[in-house]
This record gives sequence, C-alpha cells and structure tokens, in this order.
Amino acid sequence: GVRVCMVDTGIDMNHPDLEDADIVFKDFIGDSAKPTDYGTLAHGTMMAGILVSNGYLVGVAPGVTLGMAAALDDDGDGSNSGNENSVADAIQWCWDTFDADIISLSLGGESDPDAERNGPTSNAVRLALANGVFVVAAAGNDGGSGDDGRVATPSDVKEAISVGALDQDGDIWSGSSLGASSNDDQSVNPNLKPEISAPGVDIISTAPDGEYYSSTGTSDATVFVSGILALILEAEPQLQDNPSSECIEDVKTALMNSADPLESGQSHNSRWGYGAINAQNWLNEIRASGACLN
Repeated sequence: GVRVCMVDTGIDMNHPDLEDADIVFKDFIGDSAKPTDYGTLAHGTMMAGILVSNGYLVGVAPGVTLGMAAALDDDGDGSNSGNENSVADAIQWCWDTFDADIISLSLGGESDPDAERNGPTSNAVRLALANGVFVVAAAGNDGGSGDDGRVATPSDVKEAISVGALDQDGDIWSGSSLGASSNDDQSVNPNLKPEISAPGVDIISTAPDGEYYSSTGTSDATVFVSGILALILEAEPQLQDNPSSECIEDVKTALMNSADPLESGQSHNSRWGYGAINAQNWLNEIRASGACLN
C-alpha cells in the first residue's frame, strides 16, 4: 500500500528479479509507453533493484508500488544527466499524478549559495514536501579534496532527507559530499546536511539482460533510506494517511534521535550527518515520540 517514486534513467524490466514488481512507468525523455532505461549502466534499473527486486536478490521493500519517472539519460561522457525542467516535471508527476508517499532522488546537481532564486528542481521538491510527501535525496559524490562543502541540490532543501554513503565497515565513504556541521538560519536540527548515512559502497543490484552490477555512491544509499521509510509507513499507516509538513519534521526528528553515531560526543558531522541509519530504532523512536500518530 506504500507508493515510492524514483526520478532516474528509467527501468529495464527484462530481469527475473523484477518480474513481479509493481511498476508504473512515465517517460520524460521520449514517448515510450513501455518501461525503458535510457541511462549509462542502466542506473535506474540498479536503483529500482535495491528497492523492489524479489528473486535471487531481495530488495529493501519489494512490496511497494514503484513509480519510475525517466528524466535522466546518457550524456555521452559516461554519466547521466537531465534537463532541470524535465526533472522538475517528473517530481511533480510523482506526487500530483502518481500519488507518491515517498520520492526517492538518486540524483543531484551543484548548489549555488549565492543564487538569488531556487532552481526548478528545488522548487518542485519544496512543493512536494508542502503537500506532505517525504523526499529522500542523494547528498552527492564530490567528497575529497575537491569538495565544495555543500551537499547536492535538491538534497539541500531544508525538509528533504539528504543521504551520505557508508562502506561495508560502517565508515563514511570518501566520496560522500560534505554538508553543514553548524546551525544557521537556514538549517537547524533535525535538518542539518546531510541528515543520515546508509550503505552505498559496492552495492550489488539488477542490471540489463538479467545481469547484476556493482555500484558505489550516495545514489545507492538514498534508496536504502527510502525503502526503510516505506517499511515504516507500512508499519504505521497513520504516517501515510495524515501527510503534512509538520509530520515530516517529526519523522526527521525521530531519524536524528535514532541514528547510530559514528563518533562519540558529536551530535552532527558534516560528512555522515547524525550517524548511520538504524531502521528499527527509527521506527521505535517514531512510536515513542508519538510523531504524527495522534
């Protein structure tokens, strides 16, 4: 009964682990009515597999209804990109037409702190949040010496959940983008960026022609958080039935309070947020706090 929407490169359904998935496809690249993946290395198919695969691999939440909006494609240089207006239109479709409970965005662009106005993608995310839709977005992959000190847009939108990537040892991945480590007028608890970290290194998922690929990045980590949130909405349907911006804030506060710290004595870190995601603790914290449940 939970509806999750991805804006990505599309999806290739010709994989045995995706045969039983409940998919609604919308094409913002071409005019295909048939599910199609336009991306380099079938990025959307891999992200979908992390969530809904149900075969040799089992995804985080294979019982969701997945909306896949194809708005990114191969840019010819080995990466995927998309027209910002098309991505914004896809986000609009996710909540306005597909009726998503959660929008999962394994994408991101460079944020400009000096910009006088928000871009179309950020505005579309704000509109989704204002309508009570949870938005989970990748923090970005520009960590290291060249990091600009800001998470990717639209994960920098205050009420969105920005996700960093962890390796198999539970340490933050070196490529995960830095965010804000101190409070300011625009970002205070529970909205400091990134908010949370999740598995994102050497993740195995579905690929074209029945194959399996490995990928690394905050894109993968984002899907884990979206899937966990979907399971929480299933466990506590009132979170789904009474959407509001106040409810989103309550759920994010519970996320902050339930995270496993990666370093003692620190409430927020600019690299890994409030800590590593702990799914059971997040649900327990929501129930204990009464967030959106009364």
